[in-house]
Amino acid sequence: MKKLFFLSMTALLMLSCNNEQKEVASGNDDNMALYEQHLAIVKSMVTNFENKDLDAFFANVADTVKWNSPAYGDTVQTKAHWRESLQYWMDNWESLHLENPTFLPGVDSVTNKPNGSVRYYGSWVGVHKATGTRTNLASFYEYFSFNADHKISADGSFFDVGGLMNAVKPK
Repeated sequence: MKKLFFLSMTALLMLSCNNEQKEVASGNDDNMALYEQHLAIVKSMVTNFENKDLDAFFANVADTVKWNSPAYGDTVQTKAHWRESLQYWMDNWESLHLENPTFLPGVDSVTNKPNGSVRYYGSWVGVHKATGTRTNLASFYEYFSFNADHKISADGSFFDVGGLMNAVKPK
């Protein structure tokens, strides 16, 4: 009788675990579909940046975006400042393009489950116009968070700005 009770309890426990996993997976499917939608926007933005089309790039950015600059001490977080920064790169580099990107879903910091945001690692490669120096930001990381209207609500880029500036500094 004890064995039968133990087996019944074990079967019920396993069944309840399987049902819970299916519910979690279903929620993740919704967030993964949202991630795929947002990923298409991010890939479009990368292409727009490579093509030097900032109007198209910023078409998917909320006016209230919080942009986190990679530059030390740069605390201005506005859309206008982000645009100004991207214009600097376009004005001073040729052939800027993203190589070997790895796009990943962002995750909720509490649940560690996909939340619809997008992040990527990759190498931004180009040639500095003034010096002719070929640059490769091989440790580039960026994240994009989205609002309910599927516009970028937060962005942050991480790379060695100081090292890059030293690399293109006239000798």
